Amino acid sequence: MKLTGKWCLGALLLLPALAAEKPRVMFGVVPDAALEQNGLGVRAVRPASPAQAAGLQVGDVILALNGTAVSSKEEMRAVLQRLAPGDVLRVEVLQSGARRVLDVPLVERPARQQKAASSPDAAVGGDRVLRPLVVDPGIRKAMREHRRAVVAQLAALPGGFVPMEVSDHLQAIRHLARDANPRGRGWMSGEAGEVTLQFKDAQGIMVLHGASNQLTLTVYDAAGNETHKWRLNTPEGRSEVPLELIERLQKLR
Repeated sequence: MKLTGKWCLGALLLLPALAAEKPRVMFGVVPDAALEQNGLGVRAVRPASPAQAAGLQVGDVILALNGTAVSSKEEMRAVLQRLAPGDVLRVEVLQSGARRVLDVPLVERPARQQKAASSPDAAVGGDRVLRPLVVDPGIRKAMREHRRAVVAQLAALPGGFVPMEVSDHLQAIRHLARDANPRGRGWMSGEAGEVTLQFKDAQGIMVLHGASNQLTLTVYDAAGNETHKWRLNTPEGRSEVPLELIERLQKLR
């Protein structure tokens, strides 16, 4: 069948529309841009999403996606744009002080989510975003204040560090995070009272992990390999933290 010029033009105009209908994938992670991370912090995990099913949790740090290092929402989006529903996304993540690799089978994003408006606080799903999650500025400010208080305690190691006060600040951050997204079951994942904070500098990542009032400080090099770990609940444990690390912590203030 021979196409006339009119039909050819119509077909060409139709091509972009057909390309726009390409299914977009759903991942279900709300990135944390408020905290300094070596990687992409996880501020929330969308309920019933592939990310939640695979075990991603609030406080995790995503280091790489399919072998590509990521440290921003845009970099995550660039990886997801190349994928289709049914593909498996390999996620390298720092979780509760340990490096893990999670395989996340992606699904197609529901139509109502594909039409969601773009927002810096939205969950990243593809070349657009999922339903926006707007965090109250007061909650954000309070979380940053508690984080600064934790950093000040770490910088005062070993003698000026008060484990109970640090645990109280961590729990306050946990409750504020839950208030920020009460529908996000990801806030409640993990051990009861479990909170993880990550701090980044040029040398790597320092991870403070708290659960049941037990505090652990773990250090990773720039490649994400664990190098040292200290328990901070006893004077003996705190005295083992080297001066070099304390000086790194002091520079975070």
